[in-house]
Amino acid sequence: MKTYIKNIAIAFALVTSFAFTANADDKATKKSTGFGTGIYSTKGGKINVLVDKVNQDSPTILLLKNDQGEVVYREVIEKGSQKFGRSFNLNDLEAGKYEIQVTSNGETQSKSLQLTEQKTERVLTIN
Repeated sequence: MKTYIKNIAIAFALVTSFAFTANADDKATKKSTGFGTGIYSTKGGKINVLVDKVNQDSPTILLLKNDQGEVVYREVIEKGSQKFGRSFNLNDLEAGKYEIQVTSNGETQSKSLQLTEQKTERVLTIN
């Protein structure tokens, strides 16, 4: 009987320590994210970037880079802005791969996108 109780106590200790470790990892992950981003495309060919910062004490840098790493667009959003959004019209950009980067307080979040040329069809009508 003592062995049975001892085994249950050990199993309980292992389960609770696993649960504690999992919760601690989740909390560490949540604390490390200083801002959230939403990056999505619209039907009209635009990209919307939304940023929601936890800490307003640092500026935010918004970059759009091409596949060679060259900065196509750069904007610095000053301190004090907690939520902001930008809309990019990509019609004037060449086809290729691009990356949007949002950096604030030493943390960077990025999203890749691919622009392709839409081929138009020629229609021939004979009367």
